[in-house]
Amino acid sequence: MISRVAYLSLHTSPLLQPGLGDAGGMNVYIHELAQTMADRGVAVDVFTRRDDPSVPAEVLVSPNYRVIHVDAGP
Repeated sequence: MISRVAYLSLHTSPLLQPGLGDAGGMNVYIHELAQTMADRGVAVDVFTRRDDPSVPAEVLVSPNYRVIHVDAGP
C-alpha cells in the first residue's frame, strides 16, 4: 500500500476559492483527491507556488494532508 504521496499543483493552490482569479477545476480536483487519500491514511503533500508573501510556507489541511507553498517566479 502507498503510505506517502506528493503532488505538484502548477496552476493554482488547492486552498484557493474556486471562481476567484485562476482558481477553478484543477485546484478543486487536487484538493478533493488529496483529502480523499489523506482520509484513507495516506500522507499527502501538495506543493504549489506561493502567490502571496503573506501565505504561510506550510498549511496543515487535515492530519494527513498539507499544502506547501514554494517561493518561485515573479
